[in-house]
This record gives sequence, structure tokens and C-alpha cells, in this order.
Amino acid sequence: MEINLLAGQNLIKKKNFGDALNIFRSLIKSNNKNKIIYFYLGLVYFELNNYDKSIYFYNKYLKNYPNSISALLNLAIIAQSSGKIDSAKFFYLKVISLDDTKIRAYYGLSIININFLTNEHYKNIILLLKNDKISEYEKSLINFVLSKKEEKNKNYVTEIKYLEKFNLHNFDSNYKYNLNSEFYYKKIINKHYNKIKFSIREKNSKVIKNIQPIFVIGLPRSGSTLIESILTSGKDEIKSSGESHIFNMSILEQISPKIFVNNFNEKNFIFEVDQNKIRKFVLKRYGQFNIFSENVKPIFIDKSLENFFNIEIILNIFPKAKFLHTFRNPVDSIVSIYRSMLPELSWTHKIKDILEYTDNYQKIINHFKLKYPKKIMDINLEKFTYDNEIIAEKIYEFCDLKWNKKYLEFYKRNNLYTKTLSFNQIRSEISKYDTKKYKPYIGLLEGEDKKYEWLKI
Repeated sequence: MEINLLAGQNLIKKKNFGDALNIFRSLIKSNNKNKIIYFYLGLVYFELNNYDKSIYFYNKYLKNYPNSISALLNLAIIAQSSGKIDSAKFFYLKVISLDDTKIRAYYGLSIININFLTNEHYKNIILLLKNDKISEYEKSLINFVLSKKEEKNKNYVTEIKYLEKFNLHNFDSNYKYNLNSEFYYKKIINKHYNKIKFSIREKNSKVIKNIQPIFVIGLPRSGSTLIESILTSGKDEIKSSGESHIFNMSILEQISPKIFVNNFNEKNFIFEVDQNKIRKFVLKRYGQFNIFSENVKPIFIDKSLENFFNIEIILNIFPKAKFLHTFRNPVDSIVSIYRSMLPELSWTHKIKDILEYTDNYQKIINHFKLKYPKKIMDINLEKFTYDNEIIAEKIYEFCDLKWNKKYLEFYKRNNLYTKTLSFNQIRSEISKYDTKKYKPYIGLLEGEDKKYEWLKI
């Protein structure tokens, strides 16, 4: 049994949730008495966007371990993702009542509503920051929470100081991964996005050729979750894999052994991938989300924003793919990214790295817009908030979907979920774009407009 449990845990680390699910389900069927299986089933079902089953198995686990901090925190995240703020608050406060050193609970309260944190909570947080034994990740969370407190009090200079510490600790908390990620984005894909070679180019089957995926691409914090919510609110009930990063994983699986080695020679590197392996990989991973069932239209959404790098590869696998490019004022994007908790994105922790990534993004998206003008639709977030009905109808038309203005009432849905930081914003009507929101942070970009033509301060 332990071997199977370990295999399931390893599959979770590799984000192979479909195979992990099969292992844990088989363990349950074998009448295994190890209740930790319920916890992992809760975790896997959450990753596969099956929130009801995730809650069911976490509750089964809690019947045996009612004070499990991990299970309570995960139930809080599910409630938060579902827009059930009172439930999320309940679980976070329960965790603090069980153990007031759990930083994750204070952070959770701060992002659902900074006013949920009391003076007693802040005293605990400050004491924890003085503890030499806390991890880099915990330090990052504490500084993030304290930055939000200063934002609330409009002490922007102090807020920025906490943000600098938050981002520094966040990067260091996963240092090796972040270094590898930086290397990939700066030295590999940025230089080879337009000269990728395919070692094996087998023809796609008719079934694959008929699949019409919609890829939402761009920078974080640019309205992508809003567009995804509107698309999934239509009559066709289109499924989304969210920010699954499936194409990135399929590519890295092939080229990692070539680039993450001590003797790597950048000059001699050829970006070559096996198209057949990528096809098999992505079909299996998307299949985890029941995207290809017979009762579902051959349309699905992938909101992995970095896919603007992968447009060429995607179109080789899914020739009918469409790309929705969401964007906003670059200054607002950069500041918003820097002020957000985005731990899996190595380039978001320093202003200079965000600027460099944004510059590369501008270059690459413009390249593909020229090459595939009928495949990419621009969606300006500011304009969308003012003319949402007209633009939303154009989005549906671009994606070959039937439009109804009722879809703009997405915020009324009982099954509206998101794992992104926009879980609060999508719970109400679309509000007008605030052009002055980031003015207090313009100093972060001082002098940078001389380096980048697109940066207008």
C-alpha cells in the first residue's frame, strides 16, 4: 500500500492528477484503512476543479482528524475560490484558534478582506516575524500581509518597503526552481519562440483537428479571469482547465534534460521537440478535466497566460485554436503584478525582471499577431469595462459561440470558481476601470520609461 501511496504523492508533485486520482481511488476500493487517502483525494479533486468531491473527501478526512490544519486551510481555499467569504473566514479563524503561528491563515484572511485581521492578529504576526525558525515562504507571507495593512492606511512608502521584502523572500523560498525558470524565459524560449523545430510531425487525427480550444494569454492581472468567467457562463457550458500550464510542462519535459545541465552550450542549442510526444502529453492532461467527453462540445479553455510563447506549438497540435489576448495599461500591469502573490512566476519578484518579461511579451505577441492575425483577438481591459456588452459579443463571435447578453450576469452563478487572485472581483457586476489606482506606486518605475518605448509614465 505504501508504495502506491508514495506513487500517488509523486504524481501530484508532477501535476499528473489524473493518474494520481486513479491510484487513490483504487486504494479506497481495496478497503484500505489509511484515512490520509481521503486527504489526497480532496487535494486531487480540487486540482481537477471538482469542488464538490474535494469538499466531500476533506470532510471525510476531518471526521477522523478534526483538527487537521492542512485540511482546514484547503477547505478555506475552496470556499474562497467559490466566493463563499464567510465560510473561508470561518476556516481561517478556526486554524488560528488551533495554532496562532500558522501564517497561511493570516494571509488568507488578508486577501479575502484585510479588515478581518484584528490588532491581536497583527501582534501575533509581528512576533512570528522575529522568530528565526520560520521559513522564507512564511517570511514572504508576513511581509505581504503587513504591506496590505499599510496599503489600507495609505502609507504607500512603508507598503513598498514591505513589498520589497515580500518579493525577496518569495523568490528565495523556491530559489533553485526560480533560477531555472528565469533561465528558461530569458535565455531559451525568448530567443527560440519563432524557430522551433519538430523532429516528428505526424498528421493530427480528424478528432484532434476538430477540437477548438480557446487560449487566454497575456500578462497576469489583465482581466483574463473575467473573460474566462464570461465564456464559461454560456449555454454550451464550456469547461476550463484554468492555469494548468499543460503546454509548458509538455515542452519542458522534452527539453529540460538538454538545457538544465552544467555543460549547456547556448550557442549550439537547437529548440527541437517531438510533436507526437507533445500531442500525447497534452491530450492526456486535458483529458483529466473531462474536456473530451462525448457529451461536451470540442471546445475548452486554457488560461495559462504564458502560452503566448507557445502559439506556434499549440497551432501545430490544435490548428483550430483561438487566442484571446487580454491586456491593460502596461504601468498598471507591472505595478499590479509586483503587488500580487504570484509565487510560481519567477519573474514577478523584481521590477526590472517584470519590465524585461513585459518587453519580451510585447515583442512576441506582436510577432504572432502579424503571423496569425485571424487567430488572435486583442481585449483591452479598460475598453472592455466601458463597452462590455459589445466586446463580449465580439469575443463570442470570434470563438464561434452563440451570444446572449445574459452571460454578462456570470457573477450570479452558483458554480463560479476561480483559483486566481480575482476571486472577489468576479462576484459582482463589471466595474469601470480605475485609471488612478496605481498612481501612488509610479515611483517604482522611475527612469525606466527611457529604456522601454512602450512604457508611458
